[in-house]
Amino acid sequence: MKITIDRNDFLKELTLINGIVEKKSTIAILSNMYIKAENDRLYLKGTDLEVGLTVSIKADIEEEGIVIVPAKVMFDIVKVLPEGELTMWIDNTSLKIEKDGRFYSVNAQVDDNYPVIPDYDFDEKSVILPKSQLVDVISTISISINNEIIKDKSLNGVFFDFENETLNFAASNRHTLFVASYSGMEPFFEEKENFVVSKKTFLELKKMIQLSSLDDELLLGRDGSNIFFKIGPRVLFSRLLANNFINYKTFLNPSSDAVEIVIKVKHMKDALKELMPLYGQYSDKVVFEFEKGFFTASLQDVEGSVAIVKKEVEYQGESFKTGYNINHLNQFFSVVDVEEVKALMDKNSESFTFFQFHKNGVDYTFLINPMIIN
Repeated sequence: MKITIDRNDFLKELTLINGIVEKKSTIAILSNMYIKAENDRLYLKGTDLEVGLTVSIKADIEEEGIVIVPAKVMFDIVKVLPEGELTMWIDNTSLKIEKDGRFYSVNAQVDDNYPVIPDYDFDEKSVILPKSQLVDVISTISISINNEIIKDKSLNGVFFDFENETLNFAASNRHTLFVASYSGMEPFFEEKENFVVSKKTFLELKKMIQLSSLDDELLLGRDGSNIFFKIGPRVLFSRLLANNFINYKTFLNPSSDAVEIVIKVKHMKDALKELMPLYGQYSDKVVFEFEKGFFTASLQDVEGSVAIVKKEVEYQGESFKTGYNINHLNQFFSVVDVEEVKALMDKNSESFTFFQFHKNGVDYTFLINPMIIN
């Protein structure tokens, strides 16, 4: 194998591959990537067996061939090279890389003994997903994906819920629930369809979208327990998680006694930022008192120190108090980049508080449980 390829084009694909492979796997092959030079294309693969990525890029192929090399080593090398074309070739059991007087020799496996990544025929059956909206959804609701090791692994992913022309996404960490709804889909499945995609797949999909060309469509296809996403020459594969996701729709009905309050996002962000100096493992409850025209937020640490801030708010009802975990609330407002959110709050703190907003054609609903106020 001997090829010449543009460094920037190559680095884009290596960035994606490097996010897929296992960096510290006990199975050596899973920290490696597959490279195949054929005709005028360079084909790359990377997988951890649960998630896989295949890509192809244009290259000047002088001699065809196949090689398997450590993915992180390749990424680290190409990342430090200057822009322009670089040359790679196989010499016995090494992959040589040369660029303007810079030379590297990487130990390699010169064969095609790489784990098989399933493929999918998108021409046979696929649906177009909204790219820009999906990037927003991933950036926003990922804060509610569970990161703890629990028996129900479905909460370690995101629930995709197709229903006619609507696609709902839901994520929950048992403390909060985040739901995003997009209407305007072309009906794809004959009946209601839903599945759970792992957090890793969800986040890698965002990277793939961000590196895609504006004209490239995002396609989705499903084959049993495998899901596939395609953008241009890139295909992301993932095994689905067990579909035991909570019935999230049962939580989406606010209390009949809920009070509606319009909150300026900047005011809330500032309030939480000003309280955070006293935040700690045992001082995580922020108490709000809503009164006509303003709210007061306070936080007390274990040593008795207190922080109190006051902000304007669109509310003209009777005063009431409620409390939340400041970390969960701060995570939510850190990903919200609209001017205002609508809050539906139970004055008695007996049911979920709803925060709702609309952005880029998507309706978002964030649910958080209030904390007991002594």
